[in-house]
Amino acid sequence: MKKFLTYKGAVMTWECDSNGHMNVMYYINKFENAGRNLSLEMGVSKIMSKEIGFVVVEQTIKYLREVFEDDLLFVESSLVNFSNKAMVMRHEMFNGITKELVSTMDVVGVLFNKTNRKAIPIPKDRIDILKKMIG
Repeated sequence: MKKFLTYKGAVMTWECDSNGHMNVMYYINKFENAGRNLSLEMGVSKIMSKEIGFVVVEQTIKYLREVFEDDLLFVESSLVNFSNKAMVMRHEMFNGITKELVSTMDVVGVLFNKTNRKAIPIPKDRIDILKKMIG
């Protein structure tokens, strides 16, 4: 399974909550940024249009270590598996200094028709790219 560096950044003051650590919505925001970069690697962003979209239908986040203001973070992402319509991705967030794994998010996403709001099959020309990513 090939991993891609999909996000680098720092925890900003306004991203911290009353407990002094990064608030959950900012974990999701950083994972969202990582997901957009992973979709580029998967070739999914190239087929997005007014008619075709990509949505997350399931996500599971694990918080393993607290992160605080000014912590440097990076996310490595990978395609875990895929079927005719669904793609399973994993994002791993690390502390940039200690390299400790601080959070993970597993995501199931699908391409969908924006008109009828239904999932559509992954185009055949993307399948080879996805197979190479899984290894």
